[in-house]
Amino acid sequence: MKGLKAAMAGALALGFACAAHAQEFPSRPIRLIAPLAAGGVTDMAARLLAERAGKYLGQPMVVENRPGAGGLVGSGLVASAPPDGYTILMGTIGTLAVSPSMYRKMPYDTDKDLIPVSLVAGGQFALAVHPSFPARSFAEFLAYVKARPGELNYGSAGNGSTLHLGMEMLNSMAGLKITHVPYKGTGPMVAALAGGEIEIGLPDLPSALPFARSERVRILAVTSTNRAQVMPEVPTISESGLKDFDVVVWLGVMAPAGTPRPVIDKLNSAMVQALKDKDVADKLAEVDMRVFASSPEEFGKFIKRERDKWDPIVKASGAQIE
Repeated sequence: MKGLKAAMAGALALGFACAAHAQEFPSRPIRLIAPLAAGGVTDMAARLLAERAGKYLGQPMVVENRPGAGGLVGSGLVASAPPDGYTILMGTIGTLAVSPSMYRKMPYDTDKDLIPVSLVAGGQFALAVHPSFPARSFAEFLAYVKARPGELNYGSAGNGSTLHLGMEMLNSMAGLKITHVPYKGTGPMVAALAGGEIEIGLPDLPSALPFARSERVRILAVTSTNRAQVMPEVPTISESGLKDFDVVVWLGVMAPAGTPRPVIDKLNSAMVQALKDKDVADKLAEVDMRVFASSPEEFGKFIKRERDKWDPIVKASGAQIE
């Protein structure tokens, strides 16, 4: 009986401590770790969110770039941080949905060491070709490529990048055989496409836009089931003949496992409010990112669906890393 009373007293004390911590939270600045280099869409979205969410929380939210190993360095930092809400992660489709299938040994357990706060935003890729490529529609593209199995090349941002896996999904669903040529990043790949080194690429739309507008590449279709806000005249792959093809690049905030639920709720509320602001949505729309604010539970289910979708693609691509 004494043991039971002691356990109950301990649990009660822990509950009061968590409640008190949540009431005080936040009492100092919060670090939002961006696991990719400064200057990209992930960094831009993180800074937009941090600036506005910090105002709703009453404390600064400071973005800290910790690139390395495709986002695993920054993600691992958050996974091992104290679960108090003061160090959180801007997770990506790569770090949360692709890496767990790609890496044989992860430096942390995505399912056990991190918990969802909110989905933030999503964008899409563009099926782009060199201007000399004879196809001017997705249907013409399919016919041309199917008649030349193994003869054409596509570029990616590197082995296992979302650009690589997106093209492998297209190969699989459409019955194509296009040879993969990896580059060290999206920028070099798009430059190679514009220069005629490769015929085909699947860059993120913001990276492709300047080249498309200067007619150095031609965009045939976009990869989500919604047309792009910045190029509404360009059809989707799904509506152009490959029904249900849907590749979206997305971002969402995670916290260390064990972070008290009241703290998660405060973070989620501030982020949802921030993402409802029209100027935030408008700035994201400039790089073709749509607001995808959610509850922690909705984000958790979304991650699972994405993991289930990408796992077989990763395995079929042979892009596993030791």
